Amino acid sequence: MKTLHSKSFQIGLAGYCLTVFAACSPGTFSTQKDDSLAQNSGLSSTGNLHPFDVNQYSLNKLVCDPMGSPTNPGIYDGLIAELFYLDSSQPRYNHVGDYIEQGHRSDQTLFFSELNIPTRLFDKGFPKETGGVVQDDNEQDLVEYFALRFKSVLKLAEQDEEGLYEMALLSDDGSILSVIHEDGERVTVVNNDVNHPTRMGCGKTLYFDRNTNYDVVLDYFQGPRHHIALIPMWRRVNDQTVAESECGKLGNDRYFDYNGDSQPKQPYLDMLARGWRPIAADNWGLPYMAQYNPCHQGQTPKITNFSAVDSGNGSAIITWQTDIPATSQVLIRDSAGNETLTTSDNILRTNHQVIVSEGITLGVPYSYQGVSIAEGLGNSVSVPVDLTLRILSF
Repeated sequence: MKTLHSKSFQIGLAGYCLTVFAACSPGTFSTQKDDSLAQNSGLSSTGNLHPFDVNQYSLNKLVCDPMGSPTNPGIYDGLIAELFYLDSSQPRYNHVGDYIEQGHRSDQTLFFSELNIPTRLFDKGFPKETGGVVQDDNEQDLVEYFALRFKSVLKLAEQDEEGLYEMALLSDDGSILSVIHEDGERVTVVNNDVNHPTRMGCGKTLYFDRNTNYDVVLDYFQGPRHHIALIPMWRRVNDQTVAESECGKLGNDRYFDYNGDSQPKQPYLDMLARGWRPIAADNWGLPYMAQYNPCHQGQTPKITNFSAVDSGNGSAIITWQTDIPATSQVLIRDSAGNETLTTSDNILRTNHQVIVSEGITLGVPYSYQGVSIAEGLGNSVSVPVDLTLRILSF
């Protein structure tokens, strides 16, 4: 087993967290005014800015734990992912790098609390936070021929022992785990690439102590539809550890019963008995560039008295209340399903008013929804209200 030692790869977690807190504390970023679609007229305000810039991750372009993790991630925990997909005219590549280099990058941002996806059927797609699922350019639900590039910081949790850890990826289809050196060099730790059913790909060992934090990239692709699996795994090893007999073995019915709620089968249970385990939520920390995890669910604001009315001068006046201070945005959807989310001024308030004008065609129906995000990142979206602004006569 080849070993990568921690010294040249470490990112100081304590310094990282302090930097994030400094960057995201109230008042350190500029408030943003939407000059094209709307303006906020707060009827009531706490006088405080939201501790994070909620415009960084538009709620209508956000996907949270699409594989159904029950864990509520910490504000600075988890994995952030970019989504790439192939259109119908492109070759069906056999390597994850081709998907990422040649595919279309989605404008959605995905966050995962952890990656523990046993072999299962995948036909539901990636649900967006404001409803619907991520689609390709042909407005088809994205369930095949896509790739995900995950970024995270891998570290020990409080209960983990220091030492050498052998790394592996159980995936369908291809996946590659890499560590990013401080100088930007990428070192492959596990290569389980190419199109295949669920396969156990074993790799190098990494050394971890309490101060070790590896900046990691995990590339994964899903080829033809139906089966999907992705579980990064590790086990603590020493000189007496026997080589893993499952390395390189594969089969969609080998490790889990995908027709039976993905119940583990004996080969997977045997691996657990030999010390393997999925890398847990506590082991994933967001990289600095992510700033914060918008999928963290703090107290959720309750939206009431939502209304959308014609001002009579070519604009829509959108108002609502929340029971706790929260931000103000409006999600606008036309009859073709195209969405626009207005920019927030990041001010926390309980009475909300947004005036929507430019970008709205008079005489054309739109639906409007209020969007509010509380200080603890709990969010709410109102029920839609349809409104057609009348054509002005002079």
